[in-house]
Amino acid sequence: MAESARPSIKSVQRSLIVGILVGLIFGCVIGIGLATLYIRSNPPVYAGGAYPKELTQIYQNHYLAMVIDSYLVNGQLENAQERLKSFDQTTKIEALGRWSAIYVAGGRAAEAQAINKLAVDLKEAEGWNPDTISAVAAELTNEFQGDNAKVQAITTFASQLGQVPVDTGQPGEAEPPPAEPAATAEPAPSGGGGFSWTTVLLCLLLLLLVALIAFVLYRRLAGKQKAPTKPQVVWEGEGPAPLKQWSSTYTFGQDNYDEFFTIETENGDFLGESGMGILETVPGTKPKQVVAFDVGLFDKTDITTLSRVVMSEYAYNDEAIRAKVDANPQAEAVLAEPGGTFTLETSAMRVEAKIEEMEYGEGRNAYFDKLKIALNVFVKEGADLKIGTMDIPDEYK
Repeated sequence: MAESARPSIKSVQRSLIVGILVGLIFGCVIGIGLATLYIRSNPPVYAGGAYPKELTQIYQNHYLAMVIDSYLVNGQLENAQERLKSFDQTTKIEALGRWSAIYVAGGRAAEAQAINKLAVDLKEAEGWNPDTISAVAAELTNEFQGDNAKVQAITTFASQLGQVPVDTGQPGEAEPPPAEPAATAEPAPSGGGGFSWTTVLLCLLLLLLVALIAFVLYRRLAGKQKAPTKPQVVWEGEGPAPLKQWSSTYTFGQDNYDEFFTIETENGDFLGESGMGILETVPGTKPKQVVAFDVGLFDKTDITTLSRVVMSEYAYNDEAIRAKVDANPQAEAVLAEPGGTFTLETSAMRVEAKIEEMEYGEGRNAYFDKLKIALNVFVKEGADLKIGTMDIPDEYK
């Protein structure tokens, strides 16, 4: 008999692995090349560094406030002038006037006067335009209408700069300041913007390579993957099988034990929740000595939450704990006993619970050392499961 020409599984796997590795290496090389080209065309920072004026407006305001605060501490005009040189006259006058008014309104006249002095010194050093000072003062005066302290502070600020606020008739629109001296102008960023045609072609080649690799992987693996089948519920009892079977075991030391799960139809429609969690412990114990568990059922079709409180012998006979349970009309106390059963039933669902295992800790049957409970969730025959529009809660998604 002639040998088959079909390649072996190992050969196919080896070829697939080699192809993936070659594709990854080739993709990394192209990616590094594209990144290098982009960085050269669009440097992340300018040759002379970034400028405060390039920040967003809120961070520009923080920066200006910090410069003013620094001047109030050290009084160094040169430092303040250097730190503010990238801003235009309007921005500097507006910031100094605003903070002078804020300090006056806050009862800190000395700080406000220091800011006014800084403004006067900067005006003399930089030759501020009188019309710009007057227009900015008018804009701030209009903004602070109704706050006499701030309005008076702006008037004082403008007068110390040799001007008075002039109503322009258009609050917020100041006369454009003259051009800044060339010495303080910001250098233009180096390098050109945008991608070249070479970059565009490289990007297209990279996308084509990724698409080709993805297509090959899909063709080779598509036939091998099958949708997972939903496990069938093994049910040996009478009547229809439960929609869901669940069991969980608590052991001493699980202080955060909380085992609740969603109830869904075979089509994935959310019906409610059920499960078990810690309800009552002996105060001050660590690890917690649990004396009662909440076994609950929430039915979204009628927005009902039922609770069966599984209690130790000590808790079941404790009047204070029983009073808490009895105060809830949807709750019932259940004495924990090996093999004990109880039921939770709403308009659409029924949960049959069984205590499969239980052990007490040392002492007077007060707290649980171990508790295992099994739940079978049934949907009642003829129940309208479309009632209610609640979706699956976020914590279960």
